[in-house]
Amino acid sequence: MPHASSNQFASPPKHKSYLKLFVIFGFILAISNALSAYIHSSYLSDFVGQKNIGLIFTATYLLTFLAVLSYTSIINWLKIFRTTLIVFVVMIASLFGLGIASTPLMAVIFFLCYIIFLNLIWITLDIYIEYFSNNKVTGRIRGIFWSGVHIAWFISPITSGYLLKYFDYSFLFLIAACLAFFVMIAFSYKFRNLKVNHFPRPHFFKAVKQIYKDKLLNGIYVIAFLLQCFYVAMVVYAPLYLHEHIGIPWHQIGIMFTIMLSTFVFTTYPAGWLADKYFGEKEMLSLGLVIMGFSVIIFGSIESAPLWAWTAILFMTRIGASLVQIMRDSYFFKRVDVKHIHLINLFRNTTPIAYIIFPLIATLILTFFDFRYIFIVVGVIVLSGLFFSTRMQDTK
Repeated sequence: MPHASSNQFASPPKHKSYLKLFVIFGFILAISNALSAYIHSSYLSDFVGQKNIGLIFTATYLLTFLAVLSYTSIINWLKIFRTTLIVFVVMIASLFGLGIASTPLMAVIFFLCYIIFLNLIWITLDIYIEYFSNNKVTGRIRGIFWSGVHIAWFISPITSGYLLKYFDYSFLFLIAACLAFFVMIAFSYKFRNLKVNHFPRPHFFKAVKQIYKDKLLNGIYVIAFLLQCFYVAMVVYAPLYLHEHIGIPWHQIGIMFTIMLSTFVFTTYPAGWLADKYFGEKEMLSLGLVIMGFSVIIFGSIESAPLWAWTAILFMTRIGASLVQIMRDSYFFKRVDVKHIHLINLFRNTTPIAYIIFPLIATLILTFFDFRYIFIVVGVIVLSGLFFSTRMQDTK
């Protein structure tokens, strides 16, 4: 993903008020995103069937990946403010479209457009925040921004679960559209006169070649990809499995997911501190892979359990995921800095790449086996990361 450092712009103003606005924008957009994120698979299955969902996600994220690679050129052509408005308009229109879609073709097209332009919006926020940031406090600014995003994701599942107790999927999409529309209006009013310089294009294939040859980094790239495969399984398929196959209502799933996501609030900082102070990343990364892998295998191995047991298993999956996520970032960013922008771009693109590949694997699984084998397979895939984590050179 394109990520511009402040020295790529002409005399950027360091306005704290503007940064505060983007923290608010990020929080509202995260709520808009998270309100419907866990029902996408169920929504699409009503139109195309459960076995075809993987193909839809693969096609969507393949186009997202290509759009991300082209986004820098589009910004250079249209300039960032005009590009941002276009991206906002298409994303909001797509959300409204998802709310009123009545045919499979409409639902798929609107979903595809929504995911693509949602990803471009987050890149745009990244660029603007860097533009207004002073390098001496970039870490704190990013920390505040992402804390707001995580809080939004923490509170949204229980909110969407409660709303789905009284309304249908369309209502969530319409609320999400209204929230994004509010951000677009505020953004267009405040930043219409901002001028920026030309963006350098990222070099994707150069990054792939460099990572392939770098023994210190290629393992962490593989683990980053495996983590994203886990997230694909748990975001796309777990809600569908719990609701459609286990029969848990959405308002209870919302509570379960809120408890599950609380792990990121209380494990991330202590894990990073322990890695810096005592262990290094290697050991805790391996521990996280073990916890995540075995707990998701257990999730796919049981067919009947009380609600508290499902919640406890989901909670453990995210304990492992939170450890892997913070150790992944800690290890990677100790090895690279801002001058390695092409490596950072590739690191971030592990998400769309996972969304391209794993849904195809899930589609193949559903062709021959039942739904729960998706989680057993992803657990085995996650555990394969131990081959790389145990061979990494610690940064401590």
